[in-house]
Formats: sequence, structure tokens, C-alpha cells
Amino acid sequence: MNVDTQNHVAVLRGMLEFQLNEARMELRVLQNDGASVPSEGKMREVVDRKDEAEAAQAFEVADAAVERLMREMAQCERALDRLAQGRYGDCSDCGEPIPWPRLMAQPAAERCADCQRAFERRSHGPAPA
Repeated sequence: MNVDTQNHVAVLRGMLEFQLNEARMELRVLQNDGASVPSEGKMREVVDRKDEAEAAQAFEVADAAVERLMREMAQCERALDRLAQGRYGDCSDCGEPIPWPRLMAQPAAERCADCQRAFERRSHGPAPA
């Protein structure tokens, strides 16, 4: 690995660690606020259907945020594991190197852009006509 590549890897490792720490802190804040779990006291405060709907929506939004943060943390941890194993930067599907600009934009990327598009098509089914 040449010096430029080592520098790129160090920058990407720093980006991954920063992203992981940010997600952990954001998750802690959500959990400390108790936003993702409706408490009995909060539910007793609901006085009409509109309040009930707003409370339910707030909990759904918080749950979605928690799920997003958990996925983000898992992606960063997997990328850091690949980095430690010397497999970082190679597409998990085709094995080709993932271009640096893609890694700089998405440091936790597991696939090159073409394989990611194919993966998303497979995951989400056929596109509507």
C-alpha cells in the first residue's frame, strides 16, 4: 500500500469512527429522552384522538430514528472490521475496488455503485412500470 493509499485509508477510518460516535451519541440522546418508548405517564396525558394520533406519530418517528441509527452503527462497525481485515474498499459482490470518491461520500459502502444499484433492485423488487 503506497503512502497516498495509506493516507486515504486513515482519513476514511477517521470518518467511519466519527460517524459511528455521532450515531452512538444521537442514539443515547433519543434513549435518554425516552422518545422511542411510550411511557404510561405520557399515554395518560392524551386527552383526545388528535393528541393520541400526535403521540403515536412521535413514537413512530423516534422508533424510525432509532432503527436508522442502529443500521448506521452496524454499517460503520462492519466497515471498520473490513478495514482491520484488509478487505476494506473491495466490493462485496464483484470484488472490484470501490472508487475513492464513492468511499469518501459513503465510507461504509460495501459495494461499488453498479452492484449497489443491482442489490437495491433485488431487495425492493421490480420497479413499477
